Amino acid sequence: MTLERGNAFTPVASATMMWPWGAALGGGAAGGLAFFLLSSFSVSSGLAAGVFFFTLIGGAVALLGKKGDRRAKRWAAQYPWKFAGAPALLGALGVAAVSLVFSGLGAAIFSGLLTAAVLWVILGVIGTVAGGRS
Repeated sequence: MTLERGNAFTPVASATMMWPWGAALGGGAAGGLAFFLLSSFSVSSGLAAGVFFFTLIGGAVALLGKKGDRRAKRWAAQYPWKFAGAPALLGALGVAAVSLVFSGLGAAIFSGLLTAAVLWVILGVIGTVAGGRS
């Protein structure tokens, strides 16, 4: 994938080129396990928390980490709110899928939209604040 101006897939390409898989999987597993153990062994809350922390930690480390494609990091620094949309969408779809299976359609829509909004704001603020540093 290439990073070009006007390409609709540029946010997705930017996010996947610099995604820290190890940190994201570790954070998602730790967060999911913690919520599973703290919520009376509720599988749905553990899975949803795991997806949330996977996307949150992955997006934050991608923005703040040293590794990753130089062009992707430059694009994410220039457009932090567009970059934040890709992990937010991924997290929203994951949490909505878990909620759909365990709670129903209404809960899936609400939890997916809420997750997307929270992730988008957190990662957008991180990208805005950290985007100017080199």
